[in-house]
Amino acid sequence: MRSLRGRILLTASLVLAVFLGCAGILLDRAFRDSALNSVEDRLRGRVFMLIGAADFDADDTATMIGSLPDPALATPGSGNYARIVDVASGTTWLSRSALGTELPPAPASALGQWDLRRVRAPSGQALFALSYGISWEGGGEREPRRFTLQAYEDGALYESMVTRFRRSLWGWFGGLSAALLLVQGFSLTRGLRPLGDVGDEVRAIELGRQEQIVGEYPAELSALTGNLNKLLHHNRNHLQRYRNALGDLAHAIKTPLAVLRSEFDRDAAQGADLAVAHEQIERIDRTVHYHLQRAATAGRSLMAPARPAGPVIERLVATLRKVYAERRLSIECSVDEAARFAGDEGDLMEIVGNLADNACKWARSRVHVAVTDGQAGDAFVLTVRDDGPGIPAGQLEHILQRGARLDESVEGQGIGLAVVREMVENVYGGRFVLRSTADGTEARVSISWT
Repeated sequence: MRSLRGRILLTASLVLAVFLGCAGILLDRAFRDSALNSVEDRLRGRVFMLIGAADFDADDTATMIGSLPDPALATPGSGNYARIVDVASGTTWLSRSALGTELPPAPASALGQWDLRRVRAPSGQALFALSYGISWEGGGEREPRRFTLQAYEDGALYESMVTRFRRSLWGWFGGLSAALLLVQGFSLTRGLRPLGDVGDEVRAIELGRQEQIVGEYPAELSALTGNLNKLLHHNRNHLQRYRNALGDLAHAIKTPLAVLRSEFDRDAAQGADLAVAHEQIERIDRTVHYHLQRAATAGRSLMAPARPAGPVIERLVATLRKVYAERRLSIECSVDEAARFAGDEGDLMEIVGNLADNACKWARSRVHVAVTDGQAGDAFVLTVRDDGPGIPAGQLEHILQRGARLDESVEGQGIGLAVVREMVENVYGGRFVLRSTADGTEARVSISWT
């Protein structure tokens, strides 16, 4: 069963059936025991009545009781009978209600012991029989006389009561079960409605009718809808970056291509300025490289846990030490063990690699790369310092522009800082700050994961 509502209803129905079934069986048994106790109490009352009304000194057992106060024992066919049996002689006294009715043989009963049984008369009638044995001393007899007193009641009354109770019990339980299932179904429909609403909004997003989930949902679903919106926002931004990168790339290479076309379309090809052509080719190369790097940025992985930043950064620093070994630079690295980066490993390498490589190019003797856990695990803070000549205050904003370079003699394309700024601020929503003095430059990246 694929329906969550159906599963819950089926489970609730099974639990309800088991619970009400067990409760019904227990109530039925309790009622039968109570009804049986009532039968025994009535029969005991009749036995005590026989003891009080009988003359056990009479010579003729058939006449030991003249009349009884219970009219049921004086009415033939009433279903209530009584019998007194002299154990020694076997003579028997029968109530008038037993006329025309053959009672089953009297069961043996010990003195002073109650014996309740369910017996069946030769006619097939089911009866409850309660026997009680007494010993009577009197009438000048040397030995006491033993009597067995018996009271009978038609079992049909008991069965009728039990049948009516069962019919009423299971009828009420059936109605109660149906009512509970209806209430359960209504409650489930109302309780699970937010899930259906989320599904409707997701389908609307798939059909392009809306861009994100806008409804207000219970606390149990708010985390899900919030993460879905973040995922949708992340995917839209990623797609937009691709589109913007391609658009920027197409726009950026129009001018250098037009210059190249005009240079090589001159009437006299020998007069083409090859220096201009070379400059424009370099410009195209830098532009393509920049936009490909920006479009390839993966961004923060919303569904993946943050990974330790130390191993990646230590590998990068080890590589830079080899690259700049001839310059004898002191490249130091300090990484907080608690620092995590919740994004693509390639992005982390791009950020740290560009900043550290740029610092090594301009450093005189020392570069320091530090990563700290800024706010109890909620932020990633990267600091790269060098002891180079620094950047003039008026050039800080300029150097962050794509393709901007302060010294053409230093190898590079002038896009590293622009790539880092784009990635940190637009992709990860962080901050990129560049500070510089005559004693060196500090690049600081701060990204919050909250």
